[in-house]
Amino acid sequence: MEKYLSIRANTALYISIFFISLHHVFVYLTNSSTLKYIFNLKTVEILSVYGAASIFGVCVYMFLLKINLIKNPKIGIYIASLLEIIILIMMYMSSINQNLYAFIGLFMIHHLLTPYILFNFDVLFESYTHIKDRGKSRGIYLTVWNIPFVIVPIIMSTLRVDNLNIVYIISAIILLPFYYLVFTYIQNPDYVKNNIEEKISLRKLLKNFFKDKLDRNAFLIQSLLHLYYGSMAVILPIYLYSVFGFNWDKIGLILAAMTAPFILIQIPFGNIEDKKHNEKSILHLGALTTTVFTLFLFLIKPEFGQEISFLLFTIFLFVSHIGCSLIEISMESIFYKHVTSRDNTALLMFRMARILPYSLGLITIFFI
Repeated sequence: MEKYLSIRANTALYISIFFISLHHVFVYLTNSSTLKYIFNLKTVEILSVYGAASIFGVCVYMFLLKINLIKNPKIGIYIASLLEIIILIMMYMSSINQNLYAFIGLFMIHHLLTPYILFNFDVLFESYTHIKDRGKSRGIYLTVWNIPFVIVPIIMSTLRVDNLNIVYIISAIILLPFYYLVFTYIQNPDYVKNNIEEKISLRKLLKNFFKDKLDRNAFLIQSLLHLYYGSMAVILPIYLYSVFGFNWDKIGLILAAMTAPFILIQIPFGNIEDKKHNEKSILHLGALTTTVFTLFLFLIKPEFGQEISFLLFTIFLFVSHIGCSLIEISMESIFYKHVTSRDNTALLMFRMARILPYSLGLITIFFI
């Protein structure tokens, strides 16, 4: 397949990544604050909601693998995107009407839809990229994906806490250009067109996946990384607001600075990894950097005052996420050079690792 040579299709792919990320980030950074300040849930209750949603998501993904309902990525994106738009509109309405149980049910469905869309998008993306350029292509992918993580917090810093639910309508609208680009310019892989299919039991699929050392390590690192991201997305805004008294204008700036490294260094390091094949050493450097500067966060006290605390949080989170960005580009480069667009189990498990940590670790972190 030579589709990776199509400039128009590749351009559409990267623009699509921007819109699906923009859609995702608005909701990703809003959900915990909506549960906390609109529905007045306690932090432990919020973590329980995330945990239940993650367990539900994992069960659904296992069911999809079992019945082999992952044959056509464009149909998967079509169904999930339409359902996501409906869910987001209903989440907005339930938050306006203060219907907590309806909101939690909708949240649980939403929590699994974006990773499922991204899984199907990964299948399409891999069919358009050449294996020798995977470091570069994943670097561009991750950079484009992370641009909204810098833009959205700045936009949200202008919102009051009681107006956060408007984000659900904005997010639903943003899905429309993503939907248009995918279905206008991007084709399914050839094996979908040719109806090539192999039926394997769920047990054998999982056994083969975890038997592969690289797949197993990629799944573990991805899970740990998103455990870290999840704790930052769910707990950090609440912690900064409740303990340090920061309003969303400052919280938004801290979150923007925290995610800036992802758009600054992942393309150059992706190119370096393609040329020098030094992904493991860069991954180790990233892990060390993230660990050290995350520990520094525990040294910041409210007694320092808001100005000094704001400066320290900004610096420490910026540097710690330089480490995260190195881990992410290294792991993605290693993993996507190893798999193809037909490795549905590996691709789905890699995406499932994004939601699994919520069920395994966030509540534990809260009690430590």
